[in-house]
Amino acid sequence: MKVIVRLIGSYRKLLPPGTQGSKVEMDIQSGTSVAGLLAQFDVPLTDDSVIVVNGLSVDWGTKLSEGDEDSAFSAMAGG
Repeated sequence: MKVIVRLIGSYRKLLPPGTQGSKVEMDIQSGTSVAGLLAQFDVPLTDDSVIVVNGLSVDWGTKLSEGDEDSAFSAMAGG
């Protein structure tokens, strides 16, 4: 199934080389969790990471569905 991964701020550097913008479409197995998906990008699986799926904050164990958009960014980002 296909999902969108958007890595924001300092996590953007974790996207595959050559990625245009801050998001990439991924083909994942049914039943994949947020943690399982983001581990593929070396996103820190800690409380320092903010995880949002389809605009809602979720925990690491949330199972993804076809077409979900998963965003991750550091809670430590400043401006």
